[in-house]
Amino acid sequence: MIKNESLLVLCVDRDNDLGKKVGINGPILGRSDCIKAAAKLALNDPTDSDSNSIFGAVKKFDEVKNHSNAQVAILTGYGKTGFESDHKIVQQLDEVLDKFPATGVVLVTDGAEDDQVIPIIQGRVPIVSKETIIVKQASEVESTYYTIKQVLKDPDFTRAFILVPGIVVLLWGILAFAGAEKLFFQSMLIVVGSYLILKGTGLEDKIAGAIYTVTKSMSLQRVSFPFYLMTILLFIIGSWAAFTEFNTLGSNVFTRASGAVGQILLFLVLSSISFVVGKSVDAIQLKKAYLIRKYFVTGAAVFILWFIMDATRQVIVGAPYADLAWFSSNVLASFVFGVITYKISQVLDLRKKITELLIGLPVYSKDEKWIGAVESIKRKDSITFTNKKTNKTMNIKEGQFILSEGRVILN
Repeated sequence: MIKNESLLVLCVDRDNDLGKKVGINGPILGRSDCIKAAAKLALNDPTDSDSNSIFGAVKKFDEVKNHSNAQVAILTGYGKTGFESDHKIVQQLDEVLDKFPATGVVLVTDGAEDDQVIPIIQGRVPIVSKETIIVKQASEVESTYYTIKQVLKDPDFTRAFILVPGIVVLLWGILAFAGAEKLFFQSMLIVVGSYLILKGTGLEDKIAGAIYTVTKSMSLQRVSFPFYLMTILLFIIGSWAAFTEFNTLGSNVFTRASGAVGQILLFLVLSSISFVVGKSVDAIQLKKAYLIRKYFVTGAAVFILWFIMDATRQVIVGAPYADLAWFSSNVLASFVFGVITYKISQVLDLRKKITELLIGLPVYSKDEKWIGAVESIKRKDSITFTNKKTNKTMNIKEGQFILSEGRVILN
């Protein structure tokens, strides 16, 4: 055994298949716990390569422990790869290193997706070895049927070649039922043209992300469910109102289009505010009230944006009262409203306040190393936690910490 060498055999599940499929979140430390997690994942989804990576990490740990002081661990990211996932991996890695101060890491991955965490790990501890687990597939798995099934799971492919044609066919059926088949060609051009514009400008992914956020937040067990349902219904009503406005106003196409835009903007802001209210209710129910200020400011910003855009629309269409002075007064009123909203939002800022909502949140040092969790509130002027490094109970007063992304960071 090499003296003074501690190696951490590390497997990273960057897209959090463990959390999504079997409800196990990282960090997972120790041989037996890693094997249990891999077994549960393999039983839930035998086709998932992450279970093979975990077993590969355990096998590598068995080899390494014969030569060095070693430990094996699994880190899990977020439901989607990106900044949130990598940020979560960093937090979990710090927690593991606090429990097992490794001098080097042996990284075991299943491909390029998890390889992207290499710079993150190297920023904390050097990587001394890396192994990629490649799963051998039978020739039948490479058949055309399997390939088509995998392609159909790609959200970009399904939106372009299934969702858009589906909307067109549905639109055809609705117009045929209403006896307005003559409008089908124009409606199809609007649907396809709108999708191409959204795809070309990159707005498609943002809209898909917004829809995913709304549907993911909906749950009958949450008090906020009516607000999320209202968000969807207001958007549908707004789309129908815009369509009706475009077809019922005068013959001037520009005036009809302006009226339709006004309707869709109004219902968009109403649905956005409904969504923000739902998120605020969730923040209270899930004990994340430190997010309420963010939601409050977001709702006010949406309202201000709609107010200015609608005023611009009325100036463009030449409304009798909409002149330059009227538009300037609207912009000034929006600015004053924004300042007042910001001042009010400071009351909701819990980043430096002592409240019961802090109990249970993780505590990090100045260099963002995990050192414990908030255990209690003492006389409403300090928080109490046990430092995991020194095993000492510490009291931190107001002004000596800041709340950031659900973490108490000492300053």
